[in-house]
Amino acid sequence: MELMVGTALGSLLLIGVGSLYLFSAKSFVSMTNYVDLNSRNRRASDLLSRDIRSATAVGSSTRSTTNSQIVLRSKQGDVTYAFDETAGTLTRSQAANTEVLLAGLTSLTFSLYQRPATGAVYEAFPSATASTAKLVGFEWTCSRKVYGTEKSSENVETALVELRNQ
Repeated sequence: MELMVGTALGSLLLIGVGSLYLFSAKSFVSMTNYVDLNSRNRRASDLLSRDIRSATAVGSSTRSTTNSQIVLRSKQGDVTYAFDETAGTLTRSQAANTEVLLAGLTSLTFSLYQRPATGAVYEAFPSATASTAKLVGFEWTCSRKVYGTEKSSENVETALVELRNQ
C-alpha cells in the first residue's frame, strides 16, 4: 500500500516537472523566434530607410496584386527593393548584388508623398508620383510559425522617410 502511494505521488511529481519543462521549452522557442524576427525586421527597415534618405530620386514605384517594387536613384547606382508575395520575400538589388532581406512577408506596400503645403493640417501629405516624390512610406507585415504549436510570431513595420538628397 505504501509503495502504491509513493509511486502515485512520484508519478504526479514527474508529470508536473515534465509539464513545466515542456512549457518552458515552448516559451523559449517562441521568444527566440520573436527576437530573430524583430532583428531581421529592424535590419531591413534600417537598410531601406538609409537607402531612401541617400537617394536623389525615386526611379519608379509599382504595385500589383502579387508584387511591389521601388527603384531608388542614388550617386552609388540604382537600388531596387522588390516584394514577391508568392515567395513572401523582400529583396534588395544593387548592381549585380541581390540579397533577400526578409522572408515570411505577408504584405508590403510602398507609398509616395510630396511635402505638405505650408499651413497644412498635421501629417496631411499629398500623394505623389515617382518624379514628384519627396517622402517614401513603407509598411509590411512579417510572420513566422513557431514549430510544434499553432501560434505564430508577427511583426508590423511602418515608416515614412524623407529623400534628403533631392
